[in-house]
Amino acid sequence: MKRWGPAAAFLLLAGCASAPDRAPSLGEAYAGPATLQVREALVAGAEMAATLKHGDRLEIIGRRRRFLRVRTGEGAEGWVDSTQLLGAAEMEDLRALAARAAAEPSQGAATVFDLLNVHTAPNRQAPSFFQMKPGMHAAVITHQRAPRVPFGPPTFLTEIFRPAPPPTPRKPKKPKPKPANEFPPPGPPPAVPEDWLSISGRPDGPSAPDAPPAPAPTAPPLEWWTLVRAEDGRTGWVLTSLLYLDIPEEVAQYAERARITSYYPLGQVTARSGAQKTIWLWTTLATRNVDHHYDNLRVFTWSVRRQRYETAYIERNIKGWLPVALRRGDAGVTGWEALMENRDGQLERITYQWDGNRVRITQRQPGEIPPPWYSMTEPAADDGDSEVPDTGGGRFAELLRSLRERFSR
Repeated sequence: MKRWGPAAAFLLLAGCASAPDRAPSLGEAYAGPATLQVREALVAGAEMAATLKHGDRLEIIGRRRRFLRVRTGEGAEGWVDSTQLLGAAEMEDLRALAARAAAEPSQGAATVFDLLNVHTAPNRQAPSFFQMKPGMHAAVITHQRAPRVPFGPPTFLTEIFRPAPPPTPRKPKKPKPKPANEFPPPGPPPAVPEDWLSISGRPDGPSAPDAPPAPAPTAPPLEWWTLVRAEDGRTGWVLTSLLYLDIPEEVAQYAERARITSYYPLGQVTARSGAQKTIWLWTTLATRNVDHHYDNLRVFTWSVRRQRYETAYIERNIKGWLPVALRRGDAGVTGWEALMENRDGQLERITYQWDGNRVRITQRQPGEIPPPWYSMTEPAADDGDSEVPDTGGGRFAELLRSLRERFSR
């Protein structure tokens, strides 16, 4: 029996190693981008453990700085960037965003000329959960300015990885007994010599300059984002500078370097050639570093006599917010409503009447700015190391795993 003792122990270890312990699940998350790669290790050039699609469920089993160790539904384990994950609340918010945008009128159509990433939030580092290919069209819902700041991990991680409680304060030590023969008290310090200026080496030198004041913290730059609704109903955020509105070039040339923020067809006019020319209403923004959506409202109609587009109505130097809602009747568009700020700084919802040739204001009512479509939140997790608490069973499983890899070669 003594001869077979080591061999039996090795066979027992090998049998146990075939079913290693699984790390406990700390929480669940969902893949944010359209394609998410799970790496086997946190090193450059690590092999891929799995490739996931947007919305695939994951189990969180560990953390190191801003990276999370996850387990897929098929059992593969690896590391991902925490900023590329979404919690259950974020997934529900994304679905609610699409439902809310589906009920809003389009503020114009945009064309994509290059591959365009659509993000879950107005941030360059937010997960891009789908891409728009060149030639695709999307409906513009609204615009919003957002700070260009690092994108933090999802907020649900604060509940999973809570900071460790402060250590329990130690009991104060008992004071040591005073010795029987104490040292005498120190004597008075020596007096300052009378020639201390000459001794210092700078008797007549200038005094040290004052330290410069600390620079004031600067606010992060803001950039414009546009909420778009794709043809299949998916809704997300894209950089406004990467979109091109589909208004004809013979009208867009009158933008005068201002950015066209919305446009709407009001009707049609028959040209001499028999072609149908659309009457357009648009809003543009020429002012920088502002939060309102447009400062110019203009109506273009086709002049049959001059065979060109001309201005039928214009308002300059205004402050307006989207959306602009068209009013329709049996004969087509009969007017629109717009939210603007009057000369007294009060918000008004103005009703315009359009009869095919003229624009007339018919009503002014108090208004208020609609709530923002996205509210920025602070980063949820810090950059500290936070591993899963190890237990004796976990260390034993790691030992078995190493033995199996060693003897299986």
